[in-house]
Amino acid sequence: MAESMNTEELILPWTEEPFPVEIREEAQRVLAEWRAGAQNPDIEGYTIPLEFGTGGIRGVIGNGLGRMNLYTIARVALGLSRHLLKKSKKPILVISYDSRRMSKEFAVVTAGVAAANGIKVKIFPKLAPTPVLSFAVRHYKATGGVMITASHNPPEYNGFKAYLNDGGQLVSPDDAQVIKAVNQVKNWSEVPILNKTSPVYKKFVSDVEPIVFEKYKKKVFASLIYDKKKKAEQRKSIKVVYSPLHGTGGVYMKELLTEAGFSKFYFVKEQQKPDGEFPTVAYPNPEEEAALELTIKTAKAKKADVFIATDPDADRLGVGVRKVDGEYELLNGNQIGSLLCAYMAEKYTNSAKYKFHIYKTIVTTDLQTSIAKKNKIKLKNVLTGFKFIANEMAKLDGKKENRFLFGGEESYGYLPVDFVRDKDSLSSALLFLEVCKEKGDILGYLDEIYLRYGLYLESLKSLTLQGEAGKKKIQDSMDSLRNKELVGLNIGDRKVISFLDYKHKTVRGAAKKSVFSGIPAANVIQLELEGNAKITIRPSGTEPKVKVYCSFCSLVQPKTIEEIAIQKAVLQAEIQKSEEKFVAMAGLHE
Repeated sequence: MAESMNTEELILPWTEEPFPVEIREEAQRVLAEWRAGAQNPDIEGYTIPLEFGTGGIRGVIGNGLGRMNLYTIARVALGLSRHLLKKSKKPILVISYDSRRMSKEFAVVTAGVAAANGIKVKIFPKLAPTPVLSFAVRHYKATGGVMITASHNPPEYNGFKAYLNDGGQLVSPDDAQVIKAVNQVKNWSEVPILNKTSPVYKKFVSDVEPIVFEKYKKKVFASLIYDKKKKAEQRKSIKVVYSPLHGTGGVYMKELLTEAGFSKFYFVKEQQKPDGEFPTVAYPNPEEEAALELTIKTAKAKKADVFIATDPDADRLGVGVRKVDGEYELLNGNQIGSLLCAYMAEKYTNSAKYKFHIYKTIVTTDLQTSIAKKNKIKLKNVLTGFKFIANEMAKLDGKKENRFLFGGEESYGYLPVDFVRDKDSLSSALLFLEVCKEKGDILGYLDEIYLRYGLYLESLKSLTLQGEAGKKKIQDSMDSLRNKELVGLNIGDRKVISFLDYKHKTVRGAAKKSVFSGIPAANVIQLELEGNAKITIRPSGTEPKVKVYCSFCSLVQPKTIEEIAIQKAVLQAEIQKSEEKFVAMAGLHE
């Protein structure tokens, strides 16, 4: 619809039917402003189309081809529906939604489009987390799924995530095929918008039954993460404070954890109820300390042992643990993932019966690589994005001796069960509490991990370079890095020993080309440095942003807990110095 169109042709259709009068009037005003040479957000909403990425679309709610609205959602739903009809003679689509503005309306429109195409739809009668949607796709043996969410973005955003029949997000070749199907929708009049009272809607659309979450819980309690033999008193002794940050996690998290035996469970009351305005936080993101202020306050008031928080669609998990002085230590995504990974790896090393597998993204800490290696468990790195972990999990299906053990990414997403195919804060929270129950002192256990597997620390620097000039600067930087001979250079105190270009799948130095095995091409460059250190640079595909990730192992391995603090300070200073040098080398000063 957007290809080969000039700007006026993008706006004009919105001035006509099938759009309602209020949208047509706004489009006419926008068209007049554009013709007069104006530039403003309204014009951008009609003239810069939303890009369908490999997983779906996400953007600000509003009118026009560049905003999230009933029509742009319906268009994407139509493209997905046509793809599902090619995949199955009797396709089934499962739909869920979070607490955001318009989420339910977008879910209903998606269901109506699918119904108009003769597709059976199961839609959650109330909001539900992303991991439950993923599980439901598998439960119903559905052809696909849709989650209406914009994750932890501000209130004005919403999004549409598409899933395949394994419960994982779109991957190749389906992603390109769905994008093509969406782009082939040329005329708004061919996009069906059905009302819930429509006979066609009623014929094809029905509610997801409560049994789905019951079966999810049953599988969690039968999984490797939950020890039924442990005495209930141990779980009852742990005091937990939880915030769903106004999102979907509330009733689901409480139900799962209290049934598991963690009965001392307290909500952050101000953030307990779903609310798409997210009134108590600037960003509903458990990665941000500012979003956890009320959680910390409640935890202190309750003298909780641990607090947990989830984002609006409850796929990401943040945690904090109580220290001796009554303050709380916030753990980052690499630390949480490594704690869960180590606990599972130490409990389930490979045996004659099972070969366990761990997956992580290429920017997630290599501490987990060390954990897997020392416990004789196979670990594979994948590109950033949980869909790539899900895709690897799918390869294990049907191989009884091969079992998925754990998957994670540094951005607070983890999966410790094999019957969900996306990040899962619910099962991850339960596993974290199981670790708390068994280990007692979580920070002490983290120190044990550092002593046993190596002291690793990480950093993430996100640079925003606005406008077309910013995008060009980022691309010039990537081109420059590709053309430089970096192997042998020093970055800080370490020599570059390998250069890996994931876009062209080329390596220089010590690395082997087999590192790219099974990994799609991506605009990512990674440097390996002496002493188990990596620097990775990855531009955003849709925003003028570039991220630089560092993961360094200490050059001096601490032998005692007292030495950890000393070496941490040294390592943090080294990472900061190396990060600054690399950013300068890349020509990316803001």
